[in-house]
Amino acid sequence: MTGLERIRILIVENEGLVGCDIANTLGKLGYEVVAISRSGEDALNKYDDLRPDLVLMDVHLAGDMDGVETARKLNQRGHVAVVYVTACADLETVARARETQPYGYLLKPFSEDELRLTVEVAATRYLEEVERNRREHSYFEAFQSLSDGVIAADLAGVVVFINPAAAKITGWPVDQAVGRSLNEVFRIFKPGGEQAEVQLTDESESQTDRTVWLTTRSGDRVAIRDRSAAMRDQRNSLTGLIILFRRLAPPSSVETQAASAGNAIAATSSASEKPEGSELAVAATEAPAESPAPLVDVVESISDPLVALDGRWRVIYANASALRMFERSSEMLLGTYFWDLLPAATRDAHHEAMAHAMLHRETTNRELYFEEKQAWLEVRSYPFAEGLLLLIKDITSRREEAERRSRMDRLESLGLLARGFAHDFNNLLTVLLGNLSLAEMRQRGNNSSPELQTAKQATLQAQNLVQQLLTFARGGAPIKRQTNLGEMIDKFFQHHTRGAGIDYRVEVQPGMASVAVDPAQIRRLFSNLVRNSEQAQPNGGHITIRCYVPEASEMFPGEMVSDLPANSTGIVIEVEDKGEGIAPEHLAHIFEPYFSTRKAENATGLGLTVCESIAKAHGGSLSVRSDVGKGTTVRFYLPVDSDSEEVDAMGMARNFEAPPAAAARILVLEDDPLVRSLITRNLATQGYEIVESAEGSETVRLYQEAMNENRTFDLVVLDLSIPNGMGGVRAMEKLRGIDPEVVAIVSSGYSDDPVMARPAAYGFAAVLPKPYEPTDLLRLVKNVLSARGLRRAT
Repeated sequence: MTGLERIRILIVENEGLVGCDIANTLGKLGYEVVAISRSGEDALNKYDDLRPDLVLMDVHLAGDMDGVETARKLNQRGHVAVVYVTACADLETVARARETQPYGYLLKPFSEDELRLTVEVAATRYLEEVERNRREHSYFEAFQSLSDGVIAADLAGVVVFINPAAAKITGWPVDQAVGRSLNEVFRIFKPGGEQAEVQLTDESESQTDRTVWLTTRSGDRVAIRDRSAAMRDQRNSLTGLIILFRRLAPPSSVETQAASAGNAIAATSSASEKPEGSELAVAATEAPAESPAPLVDVVESISDPLVALDGRWRVIYANASALRMFERSSEMLLGTYFWDLLPAATRDAHHEAMAHAMLHRETTNRELYFEEKQAWLEVRSYPFAEGLLLLIKDITSRREEAERRSRMDRLESLGLLARGFAHDFNNLLTVLLGNLSLAEMRQRGNNSSPELQTAKQATLQAQNLVQQLLTFARGGAPIKRQTNLGEMIDKFFQHHTRGAGIDYRVEVQPGMASVAVDPAQIRRLFSNLVRNSEQAQPNGGHITIRCYVPEASEMFPGEMVSDLPANSTGIVIEVEDKGEGIAPEHLAHIFEPYFSTRKAENATGLGLTVCESIAKAHGGSLSVRSDVGKGTTVRFYLPVDSDSEEVDAMGMARNFEAPPAAAARILVLEDDPLVRSLITRNLATQGYEIVESAEGSETVRLYQEAMNENRTFDLVVLDLSIPNGMGGVRAMEKLRGIDPEVVAIVSSGYSDDPVMARPAAYGFAAVLPKPYEPTDLLRLVKNVLSARGLRRAT
């Protein structure tokens, strides 16, 4: 981890199991977790005692302080990196959190990779800041204590630092010198009276001290010996210069007279010969040939374009980089009206701001589009004589990255919307599907109503759309069960509305074994691929679907692959069409969110993003091969992983049997009254004794009372999320504290939550994703109770 293992982490999380899970993950990644706190008060005490580098902070905490207030107090106590790890995504909370300047904001639920990347980014930033602060502090201390004078200036010639020794020699107080022109604070002349220039050398060259005359603020002339060095950034681009000098012994009267005469000559020469507005021009014309690298030579070597303008917007200087950017020679560019180099729209957008900066002698920073180069430029302007000095940087890659981040932010916003929508809508779908199924069961034996079957089918399709949104939003962890992919494909086409004029051919290798997958997610992936092939052939065509076990030599022959699997043992699903194909320049972008070549058809550009998310969640990959005018083949590779954690078909057996004679007692936690009523009525039909609760603390109380009365519940059905109350995970944690042998089923409309994918890690016996049919609930309850009875019998 290149130094990141030194990071010490404090976890502040009110859910004990979640905190332990995060700590275990970080431990595997090599980080040191120093402590876990549940309240803000405890976190502050542990920070004082342990001094961690990074704090993973939940927003909702036990105690009087929430996570945002705790982070604010931590920042007051020292330099610490705070990363929020929370399910809170409302604008008010995010705005409060932003005020604490966090190093990250990770939304629950999250994957291990998301946690790893968030912590790595925050830790790297923290270590860089520590190192930078250390260097700056040491430099500051060193410069302050030097008996020699030290002055630092930026590229525009503005003083940015002056130490006490330099302030004493020049006569300029520190607070008045910083921000002024270097030529005003550090005015130097040669012994002969000519104006001297600051001289720089490269690191490979040697520089000898020279003696020059410095004119102080009061007008006195003092002899000094100086040397200068360039300041460069990490990319070796020049950012400024630093001057070290010391005062020499008082000169003789002869030398003083010579210096005074030289000063008068220099003043006269400067007034009559100096070109308008350009110290750079002076350096170019007056620096003797033997001078070691005058400033103009250094400026010429700057990698970014540098342009000097006079008060009438005429170019009076341009370095080599600027000449290359504008594709003009020096003779053609000098004297050109600056705004003629740019489109009229650019002038309209930026002229007023830059004119204001020129008039009021202010610095400004503008971002403009240089149409001729198809590039975004950052233009930093500094007051320079009567005009401006422009430092230009190509920021096209930075803008593209910002646009990519903006797309991802929109993606995240859609994800937040989708999760909230999915939870509430899945509750409603559970009620609809449950009541339709109960009505259908009541009519069993009579003529079945086609209206009920149609309504039920529409509800299942609505469920699929909600799950697709949820998968796109977070790439939800799959809830795996053994699935025969060939049977899944056949069942898909039984209900699929086929495209007009399209011939479908399905080729499934016989005898393939079932594999552990999330059938709902794989069905969505397959549906998206088929829909894309249909849309690529609006006038009809051919679609071939293949499902087979590939040979190693067949895998991914020179294709555009999203993520190549580590091994080639698995199953392949291919969807091939004879449509228009994908242009080579578009092929590299097909997995990007919102990328689409069918914007006119209102295509969202999310289909393949959803597919790739599902493929990655299953440890597989998507590959695409396309020829323009010939068609496209999309291949989904699914590795066969015998070690993968699997939820066995929600614990359901195929044949439903009557409940045991001794009716089991079941405690239900569900905040939605309609869903709670459906569960109660459904279970009551089988003779179970049902006790209802709407909030986790009530569930815990009822369970404790039942144990005290020696009437322990045989099973608990817990809703995962309870708004403004104790949810299923926290309730399960407390129930296990009361009864280590408690048996529980977790149910939720958030099918992407890690609890739903790894229920055993949180103490649950099985999962039941919403929406579900009544028979699904009954079958699962019976299987769990049967397993519980077998354990008790042994």
